[in-house]
Amino acid sequence: MSPIAPGQLPAELVNLLALHSSFLTALSLHYAHNGTSTPADLRDLIASTTLVWRQRKVTYDDVRLLIGVLDHGPSGKNNPYYLSDYGRGKICIEIKDDSPMMSGMTHMNEEGLQDMFKEGLDTLWSQWCTSQKVMARPIAVPKRGRGRPKKADFKQARMETFLDDTSMSKFLAQLPLADVTTCDSLTALAPAQEKGRKRLREFKESVQQGRAPKKTRPSAGKENEPALAQTQQAQPVQAKITEFAAVRKTNLLDRILAKQEAAKSGPATPTPAELERRAALQRTPEVLGVLSLLCANRPGMRVSFSTTTLLQALQGSIRSPISKEEAMKCVEVLANEVAPGYVSVVSMGSISSVVINQMMRPTDIKSRLIALGA
Repeated sequence: MSPIAPGQLPAELVNLLALHSSFLTALSLHYAHNGTSTPADLRDLIASTTLVWRQRKVTYDDVRLLIGVLDHGPSGKNNPYYLSDYGRGKICIEIKDDSPMMSGMTHMNEEGLQDMFKEGLDTLWSQWCTSQKVMARPIAVPKRGRGRPKKADFKQARMETFLDDTSMSKFLAQLPLADVTTCDSLTALAPAQEKGRKRLREFKESVQQGRAPKKTRPSAGKENEPALAQTQQAQPVQAKITEFAAVRKTNLLDRILAKQEAAKSGPATPTPAELERRAALQRTPEVLGVLSLLCANRPGMRVSFSTTTLLQALQGSIRSPISKEEAMKCVEVLANEVAPGYVSVVSMGSISSVVINQMMRPTDIKSRLIALGA
């Protein structure tokens, strides 16, 4: 059979040639952006080929078929491409190291690859015709006008193969698909991945065993021992387990009651009011210093302040933040316990004031606070 010419091809083979041309265009764009040393991911390449071809969605088997035709042609050894599996569904097209078509080239030879594809397709077509014993015959050319059609001329140059409706589908179905080789790095990592998967399975099994309800295992007896003896042996064991659980429950209750008794006999927990009093006693030296500074700017031995003004002064002068309630508690502790004569709180209806008598300023504050339990 002579080499295939575009005018002699059926529509299915014309579409296949167009698909291969679109595939080469998409691959050329990939190499233009990423370089020929970068493997082309088949998922991205299929999407690009679909956009270039615009006939239908290109599939993974379509690309395998295109490379398979290149491999099985007369120049199949010169095919520069092969498919490599990187695992996790990633398959890439790579360039062979010893490919003569890409040796020393930085771009694709699309025309040469398209001719190689045509040669491979022509070779597979000839082989299929021989295997199917399809005979070639000349096609009769009808006359123009009336009358019977012109007889076939056996000397005409153009010869075409007679095909029925199913022959082309059979031919396309038997076209070879390119093999997918496993990447070297994936092969090297396979033992480690299998080890990790084994550990994961063991972990899941251990978790399931832990969640499963525990079943009572009967005690294993001798082979010739009757079943009744095993049942009698299991009953005392169950009774011992029940007795141990009851004793443990009783011991736990005794420990709880003992802790409650120890808490009652020990020192009582201070109440919130007692805690507020202790905090006020601890702030007493700093509050006395603020009161001395306030009185230094006032004439006379007795100085009075409105409660609101004094509380605001204490809040602005004490280093640690203090609320109005805590400041008022400090003033009350000073007036009632620490320095009753020095500080006094006077209330007249809704008006409240604090009076400071500088003649009664206490001298030994530390001993007084220790005596009060600060």
